[in-house]
Amino acid sequence: MTGDETSSGHSHPVEQSEIFGPIDAGALREIRDLIMEQEPLAETASLDDPLNPQTLSVELSDGVGAASTARIDIRWSLTENYAVHYTDDRNQNFRFDCHPKPDAPRRHFHPPPDAPSRPVEESCIAVSETGLVTRAILQRWRYAYTNETFEGINDAENPP
Repeated sequence: MTGDETSSGHSHPVEQSEIFGPIDAGALREIRDLIMEQEPLAETASLDDPLNPQTLSVELSDGVGAASTARIDIRWSLTENYAVHYTDDRNQNFRFDCHPKPDAPRRHFHPPPDAPSRPVEESCIAVSETGLVTRAILQRWRYAYTNETFEGINDAENPP
């Protein structure tokens, strides 16, 4: 575990702001609208604070495999860093991140079942635009959901 993350994989807000950059509220709103338009299992997508949002939380009506509910938490910075964390009621977790991390690729993947801080893998998501990253995340979530497994979730090439 590094100083930028806790054992649960969540970053400390003060340290994260130094590494991650200030949150892009407009990007979070764009992602929220796109997810609600594109993902039928998204029940709600809400910002933690409407005036100064730090996280977008998407509640899903089903999870991967035996999970019955799930949530995706999204952070996006003005410096185009992002962190997308999936968690469900079976305590399965994975994250697609893009931010500086010592000894790791800038775009990296924290694999299931617990999305550890280390080791990480290079992310299959090579795009950087907000809408394309969101679509890629939804595509990888749908892959896991449809196949009822996390196996191969980071194995895609050139996702949308």
